[in-house]
Amino acid sequence: MKKDLRKIGILLAVLCALVVILLTVLIVRYVKQKNIEKQEKENTVELVSREQIKSMTITRENGEELKIKFNLSHEIDSFSINENEFASDEIVMTEVDYLFRHLASFSISNTLDLNGKNVADYGLSPEKCRVTVNRLDGSTEVLLTGGLTSDKNGVYVRREGEDKAYVAEYAVYQAVTLPVESFLNRYVIHLERNEVSEISFQRKSTGDSWLIEILEDYDNGVFLEPRYQVHYPMERDANNDMILLINSILQFQADRFISVADEDLSSFGLDDPEYLFELKLKNGQKVELGLSMELGGYYYGICSNIPYVFSVDPSYLAGMNKSPFELIDSYVIHGYLDDVRTVNATIKDKSFVLDINLASDRSFVSEDTTVMLDQRNAKVYNSEGDCYGLLLFGSIFQMPVSRVDYDAQPVLENVEASFSVVKTNSEITSLKLVPKENEEYYCFINDRYSGFIVSRSVLYKDNGYEMSGFGVWDAYLLANEAIDNKNSNDVYNRP
Repeated sequence: MKKDLRKIGILLAVLCALVVILLTVLIVRYVKQKNIEKQEKENTVELVSREQIKSMTITRENGEELKIKFNLSHEIDSFSINENEFASDEIVMTEVDYLFRHLASFSISNTLDLNGKNVADYGLSPEKCRVTVNRLDGSTEVLLTGGLTSDKNGVYVRREGEDKAYVAEYAVYQAVTLPVESFLNRYVIHLERNEVSEISFQRKSTGDSWLIEILEDYDNGVFLEPRYQVHYPMERDANNDMILLINSILQFQADRFISVADEDLSSFGLDDPEYLFELKLKNGQKVELGLSMELGGYYYGICSNIPYVFSVDPSYLAGMNKSPFELIDSYVIHGYLDDVRTVNATIKDKSFVLDINLASDRSFVSEDTTVMLDQRNAKVYNSEGDCYGLLLFGSIFQMPVSRVDYDAQPVLENVEASFSVVKTNSEITSLKLVPKENEEYYCFINDRYSGFIVSRSVLYKDNGYEMSGFGVWDAYLLANEAIDNKNSNDVYNRP
C-alpha cells in the first residue's frame, strides 16, 4: 500500500511540474506577444481608418492632385485626377486601394524631434507631397511627406502641426510617387459597335487607306451578326481579318502608359504618326488614334480621349500592315457553289463550260453534287482530297483585285478573257478582262468598267502541287489533265 501511495505521489509531482512548465511557457508567450503588439503599435502611425474616412486628397509638388472618395459602406466610391473623375471601370482599383492603405496606416522605424532643426533638410519644407484626410465627423488631418533617407529605405513624414517627424517605410514613398497613369486601366478606346458609325485608316509611308461603315447588327434568328460595309478602296464587305482589327480598335488596350512632354513626342515618332485611325461616333464626336512605326518592339501611340502616351505590342493589331485588299472581300465577282449554275468562259480562242449542281443537302461530297467541265465529270481528286473541278471554280470566283483606278477610262476592246456567270436564280453577270500594258487587266463587269485592276496571274499561274492560287487558264488545263488521266476511283496525282 505504502509503495502505491509513493507512486501516486511521484506522478502528482511530475504532473504539477509539467503544469508549471506549461503555464510558464504560456505566460512568456503572452508577455512576448504583448510586447510585440505594443512595439508594433508604437512603431505604426494610424492616420485614418476606413470606418472614419470620407475622402483622401494627395497633392504632389508638381501640382498633380489625386482624390479618393468613400461611400457610407466604407468602400472606394470614386477616384479623380486633377478633378477629372474616372468611373470604376476606368481605373485599376487595386492601385487606388494600394495608395489608400499605405497612407492610412504605415510602419515607422524612427521618430525625430524637429525642435531647432531645419525641416527643409528632410524635404518637408516645402513638402514633396501633402495628404489631406477628411473624416466623416468633419475633422481634417494633413500628412506631409518629404525626401528619402540616405539609405533609400525610408521616407521622412510628419503630421502637420506636430514638432516631430517620422521615418516611414519605403512603401509610403512608393504610394505617393506612383505615376498617375498607373491608376488608369489599360483601355485607350472602350466602345461598342453600336456607338460607332464609321472608322477610317491611313498609313503614311505606303499611302494605304480604307473607310468602313459599321452597320446595324443583322438578326439571323439565332444570334446578332455584326455587319461592316467597306466604302474605300471599293464597295465590298469586310473580311475576318478586317473585323478582328476593328474589334481590337474598338476595345483598344495599351501595354502601359508613359508620361511624355509635348516637345518629346518626336522621340516616339508621334509628332507625325505613321498610322492614323479616326472613329466617328453616332453622337457626333470623334476619336483620333495615332501610332508610330514599330520602335524597339512596340508601337507608341496617342489618342484624343486620353492625355497620355502609351505603348502596345504589334501582335495586338494583327492585320494593320496588310494592304486594304487583304482586309476586305476583294474578289472581282462573287459566286458560291450553292448559287452558281453555269460558267461560260473564253480565254483567247479557247472556250469551256463549267456546270455546278449542288445536292439538296448542300454537301459538295454528296454523290448527288455534280461538277461538269464540258460535260465531263470534274469531281476528280488528288491523294490529299483536293478536287480539280473545285480548283477551277475557285480560280474564277477568287480573282483578287490588285488595285483600283476609278479615274481610268479604258475601252472595251481586245478582250483576252470573258466569263458569263449564270446564277441559280437566273441572274447573269459577265466579266471581261482587257489588257492594260503587259501584266495587268482592266475589269469590265456587265460591259462597264468597274474600276478594278487585276494581275495577269488571275489567268496564268500554275501553283504546282499546292492546289491553290492557280490562274483560271492553268486551273482549266490541270482539270482537263486530271479528267483524262484519273483512275477508277476518280483520283489523279500530278507526276
